[in-house]
Amino acid sequence: EIPLRAVLAMPQVKQKATARTRSSSSRSKRPRLESKGAEEERAEAAEGAEAAEGKADEAEEVDEDLEDTEDDAEADGLRDDGSSDDSEDDAPRNRIGNVPLDWYKDEDHVGYDIAGEKVMRTLSTSEIDALLESKDNPDAWRTIKDHKNQREVVLTDTDLEVIRRIRQRMYPSMGTDTTEMVEFDNPEARIHPESKAHPPKSRFLPSKWERMKVKRLVALLREGKIRPPPPPAPEVFDLWADDAKPRRKAPVPLPAPKMALPGHAESYNPPSEYLFTEEEKKEWEETFEQDRTITHLPQKFDCLRHVPGYKDFMVERFKRCLDLYLVPRALKQRMNVDPESLLPKLPSPKDLRPFPTHISVSYEGHSGMVRAVAVEASGRYLATASSDETLRIWEVATGRPIRSIKFSSAVTAVAWNPQHLLLSVAAEENVFFLDPGLELQASSDISTEDGTETPVTISSLLEFKEAAKPADGEENEEPTAAKAKAVHWRQVLADTPQYAAGCRLCISTDGDVQHLVWHHKGNYCAAVSPKARATSNQCIIHALNQQKSMRPFAKLRGGQQVQSCAFHPSKPHFMVATMRSVRIYDLQKQAQVKQLISGAKWISSVTVHPTGDHVVVGSYDRRVVWWDLDFASKPYKTLQYHDKAVRCAVFHPGKFPLLAACSDDATVSILHAKVFSDLMQSPMIVPVKRLRDHMVNQGFGVLACAWHPHQPWLFTAGSDGRAYLWA
Repeated sequence: EIPLRAVLAMPQVKQKATARTRSSSSRSKRPRLESKGAEEERAEAAEGAEAAEGKADEAEEVDEDLEDTEDDAEADGLRDDGSSDDSEDDAPRNRIGNVPLDWYKDEDHVGYDIAGEKVMRTLSTSEIDALLESKDNPDAWRTIKDHKNQREVVLTDTDLEVIRRIRQRMYPSMGTDTTEMVEFDNPEARIHPESKAHPPKSRFLPSKWERMKVKRLVALLREGKIRPPPPPAPEVFDLWADDAKPRRKAPVPLPAPKMALPGHAESYNPPSEYLFTEEEKKEWEETFEQDRTITHLPQKFDCLRHVPGYKDFMVERFKRCLDLYLVPRALKQRMNVDPESLLPKLPSPKDLRPFPTHISVSYEGHSGMVRAVAVEASGRYLATASSDETLRIWEVATGRPIRSIKFSSAVTAVAWNPQHLLLSVAAEENVFFLDPGLELQASSDISTEDGTETPVTISSLLEFKEAAKPADGEENEEPTAAKAKAVHWRQVLADTPQYAAGCRLCISTDGDVQHLVWHHKGNYCAAVSPKARATSNQCIIHALNQQKSMRPFAKLRGGQQVQSCAFHPSKPHFMVATMRSVRIYDLQKQAQVKQLISGAKWISSVTVHPTGDHVVVGSYDRRVVWWDLDFASKPYKTLQYHDKAVRCAVFHPGKFPLLAACSDDATVSILHAKVFSDLMQSPMIVPVKRLRDHMVNQGFGVLACAWHPHQPWLFTAGSDGRAYLWA
């Protein structure tokens, strides 16, 4: 039985909590500075609250069972949520549910109550207000701010005791019995509650995967890839601000683009020129739908009532809706810029003369592709190599054929010696050194050991030296291996057609030689065979005076084929062009000096500027790449003027600043390429002329080009069997 005085004391406890809640909510609306009379009233209210607490303590001592029941309900979270009618003050004011309060951070209210009225902001979030509140209110330390309902809740002693027990890891209620054991139905461990199985090894060994994960995280922390999160920005506000920050407006809606208006082709009675013929109709039907210029076939009807229904009407409307729904639209800012101002200021081609512009002499006589062209050092004679198995020598000024030499296979390369009137020719898988039988007034001299100068004749240079023969005791047999044959010098027999044509020495090659080039002193000739079976035979340097051959590269790095080569005009450097790069070697030190990265997929040719400081290559992917050797190994300029592969690019060997590039599109680009002695001034590269007269044959255009040594004249060789002199 519950005593009557305990029942009478229970509403007082509730009244005490209600009074505290109401007094705390009304306190936030008071002014910060109170008068002395207000302090006296607050003291009287505190004495009344202490009297009520005394009565409540007596009620708790009388009925302990009721207290235990209430504590258990509070510990289990079964508190009154304010849905009943007997505790309207504890019911939640704000009825917005789970809506985040951040949505109301820019408003003057935080939600709506059950009557639909706004719950205005009454709690202050300022640090100054909190400081004043802590000094004026003795219960400020136990006051909690309910921002959702905009009220202050003062914790009771019971609430503080529950919080203290939870922080000490104890049960919230003192009435919780922790000695009882709950038995669960476990039929497997009913007799033996513990398992006899040995503990697994993973229980007492550290985890390998956790160690690897921690090691990886430590490495990332040391490298600085994982950084601590930045500190939060301080929450400050302008105390004297009048207006809030204006909100950012949404972008202006963009109207959908309008469809094109129908033209004459959409008419039911179009003019006759808009009607398709049978060939045009067939071509329109075979064209893909997205590539058609018109979406329907124009038809002609006598009157409008004879026009049938359009079968693709729904499909077109559906596609139009998809365009409006799926295709994004953006507002582009138009720039009123003169296109001419974006182009670089280049000089006029008229001011950069001379350069070749038209055909002066045509050299006709080959029946096959002209694969190579070479000009004699004095500029009097021209040699052309063709796939019709002939080598022809022409007089430059008149175009008169002087000699025609027949071989048993296609002639792939030809080059004139810069010091002597002799040729190196690649044919029949051999490199021939040929005396064309031409006479010049000037002759070269060499100094002997006793100081006397002896004139050097072509016959003495091409005479097979006995010192090159094998020594006594060795077998005088021709080597059979491909690697050894490529450096074996032989004398052309006198009873052969090649000897009658002027060939005196020959060297067997490991595959067809595609490129021949002489050193400027006239003693060394380099031969390039990209398809050689042995890697060391792809590039071989032949010494004519000693009649010896040298393989400078036993094996190239990267496994790329040698495509072309060139000698430096003044230094003992040798430049080798592979498929994707150009490597410069010092022949004296026998070491690589520099590697130039082209960025092209397949290099076709390489040429060196007469100063030796600039290198240009042509590539099969339509590019002309320019390097400045005084700077980085990456290209200075990458030019693209052709639609097909660039077969050859060559500098003018004389004083004219000209560069030519021939391509498979049957055109030749002439560029004004002036190099300045001042290192601070960049080279001036200006395209001045495009030469068009060759014809495309079997997908090939202009295969080779060469400059006249003293004049701004260009020689070109095309797949149409013609060679031209452009002046």
